[in-house]
Amino acid sequence: MVKKWHGYDLNNESWWPIIDYEKCNNCGMCLLTCGNKVFLWSENENKFIVGNPSNCVLGCTTCSKLCPVDAISFPEDPKKFILKLLMKYKIYPKIKEELNIRLKNYPDHLVTDKFDISLDPKKEFQSWHGLERKEIKWYPSIDANKCTGCGLCVVTCSEKRNVFGYDNNKKKAVVLFPYNCMIGCNNCQISCVWNAITFPELSSVRKLSKNLLEKSSELIKKEIYDKVKKEGLTI
Repeated sequence: MVKKWHGYDLNNESWWPIIDYEKCNNCGMCLLTCGNKVFLWSENENKFIVGNPSNCVLGCTTCSKLCPVDAISFPEDPKKFILKLLMKYKIYPKIKEELNIRLKNYPDHLVTDKFDISLDPKKEFQSWHGLERKEIKWYPSIDANKCTGCGLCVVTCSEKRNVFGYDNNKKKAVVLFPYNCMIGCNNCQISCVWNAITFPELSSVRKLSKNLLEKSSELIKKEIYDKVKKEGLTI
């Protein structure tokens, strides 16, 4: 399968998670967190493995941030990796096209000087493994003084989540639906060359993951089992 990145074929670019099994406690949060079937359950090895490394979203490190024992790493610093791609492929004209398409498809995300921030997540995001999403303070903030309005954050965020809007008057990205943000994901921050996007301390989501595994271990085990069975994540 050809890996596409803003119109370019990037089969020669590699980005994948690496599991340190001396640290790994086999909790399965990596598989549960990933939406791209990167991780599989190996029956022969009796452990979670990186079964589909090419499925990994370029620059994404969400699984590592939610790993309670810090057992997941990546080949290099994600921001440097994405910056290298941005310089190599010069994608910003393509980003403008993608931004216009996104705003055409979601006209409510095109705002003016005054806009309302929705504090209600989509129905499917209202709960995070039994916890109320609105109680978890994980979402991006934008420094308008640094934002250049390139729109990369808007199109980096999946259409399913669609956290960002765009102020066409000021030519700035805005955070419209903060609680739609995926817990542990900061791909928008990684892709922002101008460092205009910030998140809460990364340690907060690892602590959240640890507490979840301690207090709701049976729920997590069931969710992992159901996901493995439903999506065929066994090898």
